[in-house]
Formats: sequence, structure tokens, C-alpha cells
Amino acid sequence: MNELQLPPAPPLPAEVRERVLRTVLDGTAAPRRRLAPLVAAAAVVLTLAVSSAVAITSSGTDTHDHGPADQPVSGPPARIGDDDLDEAINRCAAAVNASEHRTEYPPTAEWRVTDVVKRDWHGFWGGVTLAINGSFVCDTDAYGLRLTTVGGRPAGGVQVAGLSSWQLVLFNPQRLPVEADRDDGQERTSTEPYQILSIRSGPDEVDWSSRRLVVHGSYDGPIPDPGSPPIEVRDRLGTGEPTPGQPLEDCVRAALPATKYAPPQQQEMVLRQEAREHTPRALVGRVAGSWATYCYDGPGGPVSGGNTLADAPVTDTRIVTADRKYSTDGPDVLIVVLMTVAPDVERLEIAARPGPRPGSVAPAAPCTLQDGLALCMLRSTYPGDIRDDGAVDVLPYIGGAATPLPVP
Repeated sequence: MNELQLPPAPPLPAEVRERVLRTVLDGTAAPRRRLAPLVAAAAVVLTLAVSSAVAITSSGTDTHDHGPADQPVSGPPARIGDDDLDEAINRCAAAVNASEHRTEYPPTAEWRVTDVVKRDWHGFWGGVTLAINGSFVCDTDAYGLRLTTVGGRPAGGVQVAGLSSWQLVLFNPQRLPVEADRDDGQERTSTEPYQILSIRSGPDEVDWSSRRLVVHGSYDGPIPDPGSPPIEVRDRLGTGEPTPGQPLEDCVRAALPATKYAPPQQQEMVLRQEAREHTPRALVGRVAGSWATYCYDGPGGPVSGGNTLADAPVTDTRIVTADRKYSTDGPDVLIVVLMTVAPDVERLEIAARPGPRPGSVAPAAPCTLQDGLALCMLRSTYPGDIRDDGAVDVLPYIGGAATPLPVP
């Protein structure tokens, strides 16, 4: 019996296995189309990811690579037969075996995938979330992974366990009807055995008690504090943080994810933007046509940002990521927008919307376009040159006319 009072998980039934594989294939459809030409590089990256020591983040949970001396390292989990699932569970097992929390989990040789958990957010490209042995969850992405505790904190007939600072997993082994305030502000009833809830906005310290949880027949009240995940690691190549004095190209290469779908050999520098009167020098890179990252010179060293291109192919004009960097010593704000740009776009500008006062002039700046990507940077004061609502648009010009795209 495990902490959820369930017997040890048997081998995955055929119908569950089929559903698990279908979920993974659907979730990774775009990257898998690129798998064939990357097999050789994929093997190298996978070997490094699984066999090398796990790099532990300074997340405040697990901060050292030292397992208990009296607990021997367990062997690898049994093969599942799907490359994505096998890679994910082996990454999770390597993290546990390198952790001081190893004794809190079942021996990794006994792990079995119970289900692939549906995410309630657009997860990082290249990741998968696994329920293991029916009692804990491991979430992987292009950079690292997180594991919940085995079991969680009770709320009637369910339990909750932290997955990150803004996510929790709701364990519902009895498949009771559960209603919870979601990130979109709506309540939805679900009987799924594993659910991920998230709060992506608000203060740094998420107040879960501000959200309501209703478990049919056993609980109606605030969501209990789920606690923090005991293990959070960065186990991928290319996960280095920018450092003072670092060249921009090194910053970009460090920030780009390196997975079997995005081997380092396919990293490329796409565009450079020289320093202008109000904006710093910047560089944009891309890997395997599937992830883009920018780095620019900040006061304390390079600053980076980026996102997947899965939802923004280069045939479309879309915002990949938009960041507003506020000065710590004044009203100054630097707005950075990374975009994909369709071939018919002639030029691109970023501009604040004019204020209500007659004759008000809003700041604007040209963007740099190259090989299907564009970088837009605008520095101004807020409030001041930028309206109180912070409204800024990107203006792609086609045939001399532009249709504004609001910057989030």
C-alpha cells in the first residue's frame, strides 16, 4: 500500500498504455515530425541527460547532489516502450537517485507509469507530466523537472501536493466530482484522478487559500497549502543563467534548451540588433526551428528571454514572447518583443498608443527582421510617455498599411 492507500501499481494495461501513448504523441506531434533527421544527435543528448549527474537548482527545496549513504541507489525503471515516456521517467529517476529525498520515494526500479497527466496550461515544449505508482507526479520540460511529494495534504477525499510555486497536483483516486477555482476564474467539475491547478498571476507568494475547492460529499472550503515540491532540478544542457560580462552569443546558447528534439548542433544565431539611442545591443538565436531566445546587454550583465515556436510558425506573424523590464530606480521601462514574421511583411515597428491629450506623441521604434524572426525593443517611461494602461502595439506593414498587434 502507498500513501494514497492504493496497492502497488500493476503493469500498465493495454488500453491504458494505448491512451498514454496517444496522449504523448498528440502533445509532441510537431517535434516528432523532426525526429528522423535528429536520431544521431538525439542519442547523444539522451545519454548525457540520463547518465550524467543531475544539476540541482537553488530553488530552496533540494540544493545538493547527495543521496543518503544508507540508502543504495535503485536501478532504472522498467522500459515502457515509448521513447518520450522512457526518457521522461529516466530523467525523474536520475533526479530522485541524486537527491537527499531519495528515501521518501519508492525505489526507482519499482516505478510504473500510472498515467500521463493533462496539463491545464500551455506547457513547455518537449515535456511530459507523469503520474508514477499512483502516488506522485513528475513534470518534465525542456529545461528541467519537478516532483511532488508521495501523496499530499488531505482535503476531504482528495489530496493536494505542490508542483511549483504556482502549480499543484490534485490526487483524486476515488474519482470524486471535484470543483476548483481555475486560473481562468471559472469553476469546472472533474473526476480525473490527477489534476494540475495553476495560478499564473498575482504576488510571488501564491495564496492558495483564496481559491475554493469542493469535493463532493467530503470538503467545501479553501484549497489547502500544497507545500513545495521536494525536488526541482535543471538537468538539461543549455540551462545556464546569464552571467556578468558574458558575450551575448554565449548567453543565447546557454538559454536555448537542448533536448533530443533540439540538439546543440542545430543552434543558430538569427539576428543582431546594434545599440540605439535608447535600447541596448541584442542577439536572437533559434534551435531546430522550434525555440527562439534573445539576449541583450543589461546594466548588470546579459538579460535573456524566449519561448517555443510550436504555436508561432515562421509562416505567421505572431508574438512569441513579450517582456516588460522595469527599472529598479525610476519609471523607466524596456519593452522587448520577440516575434515570428510572415514573408509578406515589409517592415515592423513597435509603438505606444497615443495618450488622450491633444497633440500627445507616443514613442515608437523600428524592429529588426531576419529569417522569419523579429526583435522589437522600446524604452520609455510609465506612466508618462506610455499611457496609464500601458498600451503598446507591434505594427507589421503589408502593402504600406499596418494592422496593430497588441503587446501583452
